[in-house]
Amino acid sequence: MDYGSADLENVTTAQTDRRTRKRERTRQEIYDAAMDLFAKHSYESVTIDMICEAADVGRSTFFLHFPAKAGLLIEFSRRLADDFSAAQKKNASAGETLIALVREISARIEAQHELMLAMFREFILTPEAIKRTREKDRELFELIESILWRGQKAGEFSNRIHPRLATGSILSTAAAILSGLVFGDEPVSMEQILPQYLEMIFHGLGGELPDKL
Repeated sequence: MDYGSADLENVTTAQTDRRTRKRERTRQEIYDAAMDLFAKHSYESVTIDMICEAADVGRSTFFLHFPAKAGLLIEFSRRLADDFSAAQKKNASAGETLIALVREISARIEAQHELMLAMFREFILTPEAIKRTREKDRELFELIESILWRGQKAGEFSNRIHPRLATGSILSTAAAILSGLVFGDEPVSMEQILPQYLEMIFHGLGGELPDKL
C-alpha cells in the first residue's frame, strides 16, 4: 500500500499515541499494584520485586517509570493534580482554589497517613526521585504555580514574590511537616496544622485569608 506524506504522518502519530497510552496504562498498573500491596503489608516490607510480580512487569519496566520505590510518590502527585484540575470550579477565585487544593492534598495524605509518611521519608533520601521531580513530572508544582499566577494577575495576591518561589515554599513547608522535621513524633493532627499552614501561606502571599476556611 502506498502512503502519501500526510498519510504517513497520520500513521506515525497514531502509533505514537498508542505507545503513549500503553506507557500510561503500565505506569498506572504498577502504581495500583503497589498500593494494593501497601494496603496489605507495611511499606517497608514490600519490595520492588513484589510490586513487579503483582503488576506482571519486569524490573527494567518498573525503573522505566519510577526511579525507586519511593518514586511512586510521583504518581500520587500526578493523579492528585490531574483529578483536582478536572474537578476544580471554574468560577472560583485563586484563593478559594488554593485552599481547596491544600485541603485535597491533606485529605489524601490523611487517608493513608502511615504509608505517605513512610514513602515520603524515603523519597527525600532518594536523589534519583528528587531529580525526577525537578526535571519532569512536575504536574503538582505547575498546578500550584498556575493558581498563584492567576491570583497575582487578579490582584488577590501580592506580586512581590515570584509564583515559582512561593510554590517551592508551599511544597517545602508541607514536606517538612510530613517528614516529621517540624513536629517530630508529637501527636499533632492535620486539623490542627491546616489552619496554621493556610495562615502562613496567605500572609506570605500578601493576601487576605477568608474568615471561613
